[in-house]
Amino acid sequence: MYDRDDAWMMKKIFHLSDHALIRMVNRLFQTEYEDGESVQKEWKEQDAICVCLTIGCANRYEFRVRRLEGCFQILAEDLGCLFYYEDAAAHSDIRLQEPSMDYFGYNTKEKYCTTLEFSGHEQIILPIYAITLCDESTWKLEEAGLILFLPFLFYCFGARAEPPRQRQESLKCFVIRDIVGALHASRTRGDLTAFDVERLKQCCRGMLWRTLAGEYWMQNLELQELMLEALGPDIGYLEYIHEKELKEARKHCVRRK
Repeated sequence: MYDRDDAWMMKKIFHLSDHALIRMVNRLFQTEYEDGESVQKEWKEQDAICVCLTIGCANRYEFRVRRLEGCFQILAEDLGCLFYYEDAAAHSDIRLQEPSMDYFGYNTKEKYCTTLEFSGHEQIILPIYAITLCDESTWKLEEAGLILFLPFLFYCFGARAEPPRQRQESLKCFVIRDIVGALHASRTRGDLTAFDVERLKQCCRGMLWRTLAGEYWMQNLELQELMLEALGPDIGYLEYIHEKELKEARKHCVRRK
């Protein structure tokens, strides 16, 4: 199902740093791209929002999202190298192998494979992943290398049935402990830059208001202020990073002289 809010959020998260996108691809597809590789993006909007990443000028990866009943799904496919298909169009059979499935929380990650068979050449097996998010397992999402899709977990949180007072407390834990904590863990791991963390916090803040602002228990001003503070920019840390980068740049200039 195509949704403008999903398109808006996909564009936000795929305009994070090339560093973050490369780390996500490496974690998901077990590749070993260097952080400095070039990343090109191509957007398609038809029945679902879709972005195709071309890394290192040739290797392509496609990401789509769609809503299912009560859950959310990410489809990620290795499209292979551009040059594969010059011969594959004439000499290959393409087939999907039987899926395998992993669980993280109540969420699932199904793996399929497209096999390209070349006449007189080796087989090339390209993985396809279907990640279905059914709960707000923030830490499992981070461990799976999919931290960029964190804002979409608000759909899962919104589907939870709880009394109003309990909803308020659950939201505090979800935002302050899980979301902010997982973002900091991902930054420590090296998957996100400091600026990626702040941009993703903004994305989560926007998604929170888009999905939960209509709930009457969200009209509590103290709760709103707490959410704004928790998902607001950490100016002090950004200033620290900026000063650190300036010092490194000055040292580099001195060495060159």
